[in-house]
Amino acid sequence: MDIVSLIIYSINVMIQTIIDYLNINRSIALLIAFFIAGGIASMINKNFIIKYFGPDTPKHISYMVAAVSGCLLAVCSCTILPLFASIYKRGAGIGPATTFLFSGPAINVLAIFYSAALLGWDIGILRAFFAISLSLLIGLTMAFIYGSEDKKRSFKVKGNEISNKPWYQTLSFFLIQLLMLISITASPKTLPILTVNIFGPLQLKHIVVIILLFALLGVLKLWFSKEEIKKWVDESISLLKIVFPLLIIGVALAGLIKAFIPPTYIATYVGGNTILANFIASLIGALMYFATLTEVPIVKSLMDLGMSAGPAMALLLAGPSLSIPTVLTISKILGSKKAITYLGLVVIFSTIAGLITGYIL
Repeated sequence: MDIVSLIIYSINVMIQTIIDYLNINRSIALLIAFFIAGGIASMINKNFIIKYFGPDTPKHISYMVAAVSGCLLAVCSCTILPLFASIYKRGAGIGPATTFLFSGPAINVLAIFYSAALLGWDIGILRAFFAISLSLLIGLTMAFIYGSEDKKRSFKVKGNEISNKPWYQTLSFFLIQLLMLISITASPKTLPILTVNIFGPLQLKHIVVIILLFALLGVLKLWFSKEEIKKWVDESISLLKIVFPLLIIGVALAGLIKAFIPPTYIATYVGGNTILANFIASLIGALMYFATLTEVPIVKSLMDLGMSAGPAMALLLAGPSLSIPTVLTISKILGSKKAITYLGLVVIFSTIAGLITGYIL
């Protein structure tokens, strides 16, 4: 293949990857995630975030809340970005914020149960354990290295309530959007009832999302002022402008990596439980993009080709939690130095977790 053909092929791969990525369901999921993030940025009291995620909060509270918060969303490493950006923007300490950034894609309940069903309960349980452990270790390490900078980001805001609105209004606003996100990301393996075809490509989950959208519009009309709605939309669009272009660039680059490094070639280097094999699996997982739950069948096929349990666990942990889009985007939010540190910690801790898994299994 000459250089011109290689360039044309690469461009075609990137374009096709972007087209495949921006399917209707993922686009809707991303849009919902951005609006949830905009709601956090515009409606959540800064003091409430500082109370549970701030640098002065007892670690046993802030880090466990951050880790558990990640369990609530079935999101990938890209979809978690706008949520992470808004939480950090509202004053969250870098430790709890990065704990949440890792735990969101790594520990979501759907991924854990899907792993257990497809790969075995031993791997499923270990994945859950390591996802929690690693999210805490990564957050604590980031806080140890950069925690002193959080003091410069302190906010002094009166009031300790989560929102200026009654709790049930705020809860309804976010709960409806969360249900929309869970519904649109439903798959035959997770919530098969929602993937039943109604008419052509129209599935039950699309009907559910439309019903929830009308419910959200009703909540907005009933309880929210025009100024509050405008602020919410403006914050969402602002986050979209920051995250989305970098996300698309990262997806295109990840497509190139996937095209030029075939899984069979990777499998030949991750067939044993060595430090190198686990490191390679972690690094490849950290650079490639995995949509929510897609890492499980990919790992299953690699294990069928000879990948051992250790590197498989390393890939399961690093793959959904990190990607080129994540690194590019958090470098915009945190700075390149912190982004590279986060990348390194994910790879190192995933490698260690893989080694331990290999010895256990």
